[in-house]
Order: sequence, then C-alpha cells, then structure tokens
Amino acid sequence: METKIKCNNGSFVGMETDGLIIWKGIPYATQPVGKLRWQKPLPAADDDGVYEAVKPGHVPIGPANDSGGAAEFGEDCLVLNIYCNTSCNDSKKPVMVWIHGGGFCAESQAAPLYDLTNISKQYPDILFVSIDYRLGFLGFMNFERVPGGENFKDAGNLGLLDQLEALRWVQKNIAGFGGDPDNVTIFGESAGSASTTFLPLIDGSEGLFKRIIAQSANIAYTDTMEHGLHVTQNFLTATGCNTMDELMKLTTEQLVDAYMKACILDKNCLLGAANFPLLDGVTLPEDRADLYTMWGDEKRAKIGMMIGSNLDEIRYFVPTEGGEEGFLDTLRWIAKRDRAMLNDQEKEMYDKFMATLSNESEGSRLEQYCNDINFRAGNTDMAIRHSAAGGSTYMYFIKKPVTTPYLGAIHATEVPYLFDTRLEDPMGSGEIVGTDECEFRHVAKEMWTNFARTGNPSTDKYEWKKFSENDRQTMVFDDTIGMQKDLFGKREDLMMSWAKRLGNGSSKRVC
Repeated sequence: METKIKCNNGSFVGMETDGLIIWKGIPYATQPVGKLRWQKPLPAADDDGVYEAVKPGHVPIGPANDSGGAAEFGEDCLVLNIYCNTSCNDSKKPVMVWIHGGGFCAESQAAPLYDLTNISKQYPDILFVSIDYRLGFLGFMNFERVPGGENFKDAGNLGLLDQLEALRWVQKNIAGFGGDPDNVTIFGESAGSASTTFLPLIDGSEGLFKRIIAQSANIAYTDTMEHGLHVTQNFLTATGCNTMDELMKLTTEQLVDAYMKACILDKNCLLGAANFPLLDGVTLPEDRADLYTMWGDEKRAKIGMMIGSNLDEIRYFVPTEGGEEGFLDTLRWIAKRDRAMLNDQEKEMYDKFMATLSNESEGSRLEQYCNDINFRAGNTDMAIRHSAAGGSTYMYFIKKPVTTPYLGAIHATEVPYLFDTRLEDPMGSGEIVGTDECEFRHVAKEMWTNFARTGNPSTDKYEWKKFSENDRQTMVFDDTIGMQKDLFGKREDLMMSWAKRLGNGSSKRVC
C-alpha cells in the first residue's frame, strides 16, 4: 500500500508508522465557511493537487476542544481519517465508519478516546474510517423566525447531511485505499449511535452503507422545531445578533464564546447550547412516530442492524449533576415532568412500570425508568419493527462495569474496550477503564468486526441469535457472556407510546 492515494478531490499522503498507514484530516466536502455557513454540504470539488494528510483537521466548534491540544476549532471541519493495516493487502476490505458521540453539540474524532489506531492494528482485514460533522449551533438550528432565516431551511439537520456527504466520499474513493464500497458498516455511540439510526431514513442514503451498529442511542434523540426556537433564542441572546446577516458575520471566536454564554443562560444539560436533530419536515419527518414506522418497512429491512445499551447508562451523568444527591433530584424532576405529560392511560402504564420495580430503592427505580425511556424503549421498538419486516436484527446488553464502582456500566463504557483507549472519571479520580486484557474486550471487538464482515456477529465460541419480538434474544456481556431471552419482561413496552411521542431526554423538553 502506498502512502499517497489519489482521490477525486486530490491525492493525499498519509503517514506510515508501526504497521499502519493513517491519513488524517482529509476533506470530504467543500468546507462550509463564508457564504456556505448553515448551508447543505457540497461535494468536495475535483482536484489534481497533492496534499499532506498527517495532522487532524479542525475540531468542530462546540463548548470544549477534546483533541488534547492536537487540533484547533474551525468551521472547516468536514474531514475524515482513514486507518489501514499494511499487513493485509486485500483490495476489498470491509469498511467500518465511526461516528463520534457528544450529544450533537460536543466532541470530535480527534478525541483520544476515539483513536482507531489500536483496533486497526488488531484487525488488519478491516479498513477503519472516522468522520467529523457540524455540531450544535452550526449543525442543528431552527432559523424560521430569524429575519433572513427563510434561506436556511436545511439548517435543522446539517450535521446529519454532513455525515451523508462523508459516506458519499467514501463510496467514490475508498476503493483506492483497499476498501470495499459495497461493504460499509456505520457504527457509533451516543449521538453517533443515534446518527446511525437516522441516516437510513434520509433521502439519498440508499446504497451508502450496508449495516449499522447503534451503541445506546436511537431515533428518540430528536427535538421539535418548537424546541429549536428556544435554542435559537438562547443563541441570539448569547451573540447579541438579531438577523441572519448579523449571524453570518460572527467569527470563530465569537461562536465559541456563544456556547459558553448559552450554557450560562440555560444550565440544564447544555440545553442552551444545542438541539438534537430537528423534526423539520425537510430532512426528517415532522412526526417522530414516522421515524419508527420507517424502520419497519421493506427498504430499511435490507440494512443489517446491531443495537443495544448498557446497564447503568444514566449514571454517566452523576458527576455532571454534582454527585449522588443532585443526580437523584434530577431523576425525580425528569420522572415527575414525564408523568405530567402523559394521558390517563399512559399514567396507568407509568405506574405499572414503577410497580415492576417496587422492591428496589427510589433511586434504582428512577434510574431504570430513565435508562428505559432514554435508551431501551426506543431500541426495542426499532428492533421489533426491523425484525418483523424481515431484517437481520441483533440486540446486545452490556453489564460489564467500569472500574469505578459508583458508576457501573455507564453510557460509553464499551468504547474504550472496543478501541483500547483510556476513559477518565469525570470527577477526576483517574482512569476508569484501562487496557487490561479481559474476555469482554476481546469478544466485543471480534463480534463487532464479524458483523462488519458478514452481517453475523457470532464467533466460534459464542453464537449470537437474531432478535425477534417473541423471544427478544439478547447477547449479554457480563462476567459471563451469552444469550438471554426477554431481559426485562417486556416492561419497556409499557412506555413505548409516550417514548415515541416525547422522545429522549426530559431534561431537554422545554416545549
């Protein structure tokens, strides 16, 4: 494999080190700067130039730069990295495209947590790609009531459209790197996971990928256009702008400053800083229920699905809520707020759900409610529809905890195991997932890559049975690993009606 690879938008020279060639910061689209701010991404223009691709591109603008000093903020952030193991010369390697998390308002592929170097070393027959996309105030906005906003109708889901443009670039160019454009799997965690469940529903996505791996989040991660107005007002207040002309003149520094000010304006879970993808009627349907319906149709059944969640997802937020007492207060608020938004029949189902947990503490009941409403109900609803339509559907559940006991198997706990990277305790106690060898670390990677190769994640040691509504077969990762049926006694079904209507994250619901 040569380090210089010709693509439609130039020849890019990567760096060879320790058995890998890594290309960093390759632009996959025309950069959305100047007059292209808040506009749909355009394909990267054809170019015969030769460019170094050895440094990360700019980090998408957000509330924090997670690159560890390796990169700076920039609007010209539509870039991708490619990791190729030189010990395998196959010309049609399966391709795995990683979409990072961060609540659609933060993080980047430059974060050390998302470094794909180690997994690339271990699986030489797979070509790994990671991408960046516009976040927060630049990626998911409703400008319909801002003077001049009528010219920015796609602004509600630009981050998702960026991801599709990256996948189009992959289709055009990945063969030059030894990848098979007909065998692409997109995978991600949190916002990246939700992205994998949105992309198959967007016009123009057909043929860009064959399979998805959704790690925790799902199509519930959407906000209404009305909610978008709230975020837009916070943005306008933070910037002092009133019109699109004024917004277009903001500098990078002013945009970064706006995140900080908006978080102060509305302190609730970065509410002031970003939307989830918007139900805009342009890129996504206006009705969240339509997203679920689409996952039960023939078109989506052609896409292989692996989807799952972790035992203690919601405890990821214990540190951000100031510890156990503040965390419990937040859970009480969420549950009370949710119940107040339900109709009489749904209130009965809510009470029945809580009754299934009557032998547990108040904190445990509230945690399980928030885990189910934010993660499991949507995952299960999607999986039921997809499998019923004839799709190949695989469900997992992770109980393997991090090494800090109070956190448990939190949101994102699987990421450092997959990538052999470090995860730090947000409270500052140090590393909570190291690189020590364990069965889960080995098996999870093998299953993820098997799924990308063939659509079946089973290994020689562990058979992973397909999910169906009747038995709900689930691969459980704990001290022991194996299949279990109907882990929760269908309790998540009790909340599917309002989970589908209200979506994820009561703490973001101001409308």
